[in-house]
Amino acid sequence: MYLIQGMRHVGIDVDARLADMGIQADALDPSSIIPDAIEWDILQHISQDLRAEQGLFIGQHYALAGYGPFLMLLVTSENLHTALHNGVRFQRLTHLFGSLDLNITEHQIYLDYQPVQLDTHLGHLRAQCEISGTYKFLQDIFKMMGLETPKIKIELPFQRPADLSLLSAYQEYYGQDVKFDCKQASFILNDIEILKVKIPSADAITCRVYEEKCLQDLANLQKSEKQKLTVVEYVEDYLELQNGIIPTMAETACALHIPERTLRHQLQQMQTSYKEIRERLIKQKAIKFIEDSSYSIEQVAELLGYSEPAAFNHAFKRWFGQSPRQYNRNN
Repeated sequence: MYLIQGMRHVGIDVDARLADMGIQADALDPSSIIPDAIEWDILQHISQDLRAEQGLFIGQHYALAGYGPFLMLLVTSENLHTALHNGVRFQRLTHLFGSLDLNITEHQIYLDYQPVQLDTHLGHLRAQCEISGTYKFLQDIFKMMGLETPKIKIELPFQRPADLSLLSAYQEYYGQDVKFDCKQASFILNDIEILKVKIPSADAITCRVYEEKCLQDLANLQKSEKQKLTVVEYVEDYLELQNGIIPTMAETACALHIPERTLRHQLQQMQTSYKEIRERLIKQKAIKFIEDSSYSIEQVAELLGYSEPAAFNHAFKRWFGQSPRQYNRNN
């Protein structure tokens, strides 16, 4: 979602690219977990023909909103050392594909970032976005904590651009002393005394509450990552990304980089079909929306792709043996 917003801000028609896969960005469910493999496939599609260096500008539009418990854990930590440690410890709860590591020497603090698949176009684009976004995150988190933002020296794992206007853009954002051609990205602070700085919003009890929440979220994420997805689960996870809107089989095949005929065959081998998976998901979403009193029957029908409420009523009665209104009264 951060990447989509960033692409919009720099003038890329990402919504048209997403529409090819049946995705409406504004209908994405923020509470859903998207497996890395599916996210990578979607990004592969929407990043076609983009220059990797555009990630420098896209990442500048990432924001703190949406980090939830992770963000609250950082701002309630005792001091900056604890906050940095927590940031690295729970980095899987952020937007990063690459990995962060904290290294403290006698005189300097290094927050090192190691990109993934930097030798590929998408890996390079992601690295540009994530480094740019992390730099902005560090600046924003200092402001949110009510602290003065220190000078952060940047080292980048990219070649120094020959294009002078692009070089100027890097220097304008990261500073004139930005260094290129490094093995990894590093965010460097030259004052280790800053680690002892107390965070004004620190609160030990609140911090423990958010730490437990982050541990729970991380455990759930790691559990889902260990499970190898079947093609059925792959399709289900993709369809569940959006509130209400259900992509077609052709759109799903496009998103997952699987030819439609191959996808149909693989589902048949699992004794199911796209139609069955789609209907099962619509039934689940129908119950979810009906139980949410903020939606009318007409709105639920529209969200689930029915042109007429009567068609939705008929389908609901076929599924559950009662009309949506009867279901509401009985539950």
